Amino acid sequence: MLKKIVAEKYYSGNIHNYMGCTRNYTLSEEIWNAATHCVGIAFSIAALSVMVTLAAVNSDAWSIVSCSIFGASMLMVYTASSAYHAIPYEKLKPILKKFDHIAIYYLIAGSYTPFMLVPMRSATETTAWVVFGIVWGLAILGTILKIFAGGSGTKFWSISLYLAMGWLIIFVSGKLFSVLPTSGIVFLILGGLFYTGGVVFYMKKQWKFSHAVWHIFVLLGTVMHFFAVLFSCVV
Repeated sequence: MLKKIVAEKYYSGNIHNYMGCTRNYTLSEEIWNAATHCVGIAFSIAALSVMVTLAAVNSDAWSIVSCSIFGASMLMVYTASSAYHAIPYEKLKPILKKFDHIAIYYLIAGSYTPFMLVPMRSATETTAWVVFGIVWGLAILGTILKIFAGGSGTKFWSISLYLAMGWLIIFVSGKLFSVLPTSGIVFLILGGLFYTGGVVFYMKKQWKFSHAVWHIFVLLGTVMHFFAVLFSCVV
């Protein structure tokens, strides 16, 4: 009975609607939703420390700055997600939800940054800056739309923009892959596949614990991209 009261009090406002499915996350789901990305916070801190330390020893200022941006974007997205799912106050939920979704744009843009400002810039500077500008411009556009737009189609265009930003890399993959080590290419592709595969669970709100599974896919994608950056832009 106590668990039911707590669940109703804390999570009654956390309603998710997609593709005709409307339901609350249960208390146990929210615990897993928060816990999975609390792991992401710990990983982000460790990854940021490793990247910046190794970049300071082995590389230059471009690598240090770009790895710092990537690490900060990781920390941003996992902190935002954990806060949204862990903080139970209904009045804060809409604000935290927007921050959670907005942070994803910056993780994507942050993930591009080391590749564009280190190996790609060395090979073809113009292309590197164009792609860099496009992904960060789209991140800002996504932020504006998230803040001011609404309606039932919001989630559809959000997911579409996430995927478009993520797979924009295809258009310059030939040039990028020519300057990346094999290990960097493999980890980069694996990361993209984990992120994309996780979208299935993100959309299936009717599946219990589907959002926690989505979180795990996102975390795995981030881990893959961390290794891609490490082997391609740092060591």
